[in-house]
Amino acid sequence: MHRYTEAQKEFIKKASPGRYNDEITNLFNQEFGTSLSVCQIRSFKAKHKIKSNVPRNRVKPDSGLFTKEQKEFIKANVKGVLNRELAELVNEKFNLTITAQQMLTYKKNHGLTSGVNTQFKRGQEAWNKGIKGLDLAGENGKKTQFKKGDQPQNYRPVGSERIDSRDGYTLIKVKDEGLYQDRWRHKHVVVWEKENGPVPYGCVIVFADGDKRNIEMSNLLLITRNELVRMNQQELFSSDSKLTKAALTMIRLGNKVIDHELYGGDRDEFQKHIETAKKNGLSEQTFITRLKRGWALSDALYKPLHSRPYGRKVKS
Repeated sequence: MHRYTEAQKEFIKKASPGRYNDEITNLFNQEFGTSLSVCQIRSFKAKHKIKSNVPRNRVKPDSGLFTKEQKEFIKANVKGVLNRELAELVNEKFNLTITAQQMLTYKKNHGLTSGVNTQFKRGQEAWNKGIKGLDLAGENGKKTQFKKGDQPQNYRPVGSERIDSRDGYTLIKVKDEGLYQDRWRHKHVVVWEKENGPVPYGCVIVFADGDKRNIEMSNLLLITRNELVRMNQQELFSSDSKLTKAALTMIRLGNKVIDHELYGGDRDEFQKHIETAKKNGLSEQTFITRLKRGWALSDALYKPLHSRPYGRKVKS
């Protein structure tokens, strides 16, 4: 363990502000001819509560895209030179491959400006004035360009079908125009809608036997999303369509019992209560959960979140 003299202690106190521990260590060893380590200097500073007040993330002079010498060269030559020209100068002098975009980014990050005004002047003609399009492909390129009215080789006519590689559903093309999801639709939905009209809001079409390729009307079931959730939660979908339909009937009967317990069969009146709850900042699920737990209607509607119903016993 090194025993510090008063002169050494005073030296560390004066040398610490604005310097990192390795810098202080080098100065100390040069001054007193010692061979202390950085850890020893750090321990001494911590014990005597001496701080350097330097950034935690140390930035070295040669860190980043350029070395210190290269940074000084850029700073000395930035005025009156375009980014492309400055990049070429740096590349030529230091054998680098810096692009104009990298030079632009570096200048922005370090507050450097060239002073060159590259904006269009009033009355200045555009370089492509009078040119109809850009012939960048050349004569050979024109042979493979699409002409107006041409169709790509992978064009599929309306009525074409394919299997979606993501989920295995059969897709059918219903029209040529519009977005992809408008042009290609799930075939089982199209088949059901052809017989029954648009799928009602909040409902989906499922396969009674679970086979996505069996798109017969007798195998397609219209169910609500609430019923879908309950069927999935209880794992009631079966490869036997009869069992699936029986399970769906059971779920629907259970929902009717719950509905009757909640609002006595008057769905319209209950919907009004839901709207009132939403206006009071409650979600539909929170409101229904409160009723299922035995809350009075007035409490379930108007008490704020995280409240308890009146009359509930609190453990002492």
